[in-house]
Amino acid sequence: MLKIAVATSDGVTIDVHFGQATSFHIFDVAEDGTYQLLEQRQILPRTSEETAGEHPANATIEQLTDVDVILVHRIGDGPIRDLEERGIRAFSLNGSLDRAMTAYGRQHKLFMKRIPGSPLPQRPASSGCGGCNSHSNCH
Repeated sequence: MLKIAVATSDGVTIDVHFGQATSFHIFDVAEDGTYQLLEQRQILPRTSEETAGEHPANATIEQLTDVDVILVHRIGDGPIRDLEERGIRAFSLNGSLDRAMTAYGRQHKLFMKRIPGSPLPQRPASSGCGGCNSHSNCH
C-alpha cells in the first residue's frame, strides 16, 4: 500500500496548485488500484516568524512527510526537489481523482523507477514554483 496525498477542491478532481492547497485528501492505494480515503488533512499555515525567508511551500511539505506520493494540478521545481530529498514523489496532473488513483495503484512501480539523467514524469516546464507569480523567492 502507498499513501498518496491529493490536492483537490471538491474531492472529485485534481485541480489545486501545490502552493495554494489548504488541504489534501490522504489515501491508501493498493497495487490492484483500489483506494481508501484515510483523512482530509488541513494544511496549517506557519506564522511569519517561523517562515522568515522560507518559501510558503515548505510549511506544506513539513505537513506531508508521511506520504509516498503527492498528486497536484501544478507544482514547481523547487518543491519537487525538496520533496524528492525526503523520498516523496510529486506529479502534476489534472482531471479525475478516481482515474488517477486507480491508474497509480496499478502502475506505481513504473512511476517509482527513476531513469538516470531523465527529468521526473509530469515535471512542469516553467521555473520557480510552477508559474504562480506570487512568490519572489521561489526555488
